[in-house]
Amino acid sequence: MFLETKSFNIQITTRGKDVLLVVLWTAIISLIMIKAHIILFQGPLGWRIYNPPKLEFLDMLILTVMSVVATIVFSDIKPIVYGFASSLCLSFIIAVTYASLFIWYDMGMGRVAQSAYDWELAIYSGFWHMFFLMIPWVIGTSTIGLAMGILIRVWTKTS
Repeated sequence: MFLETKSFNIQITTRGKDVLLVVLWTAIISLIMIKAHIILFQGPLGWRIYNPPKLEFLDMLILTVMSVVATIVFSDIKPIVYGFASSLCLSFIIAVTYASLFIWYDMGMGRVAQSAYDWELAIYSGFWHMFFLMIPWVIGTSTIGLAMGILIRVWTKTS
């Protein structure tokens, strides 16, 4: 794969393409999880603190299509498996970091902290908010897209 412009030429290797795809996949999953968290906390807080964020239909569609495209574009089965696992782990870490900082700064927990270790409660809360978003919704839709991409990949190689 070549990227050509007037001033320079860059050849992207197969490994570089796989790494770039994992980074893109991670960014999309992270942004979708962060968007779901932002939507949850718009408006009055009330009992929303105890509700986990949820994905909308368009978010699930984007995740499924991205998983199908990523599975088809990856070079081999090994980058598919490791790329899937690493992108989910990295996006979970990014989303938990965002949720923890959101709880600490935007929700004002940092202003009312009484102990030096109250930041642990913000991380704990951010972890569980993103955990309940990640396990049923993100992993489920990404796995469906991954399976569809593998089926399309096998079907196109045999015909």
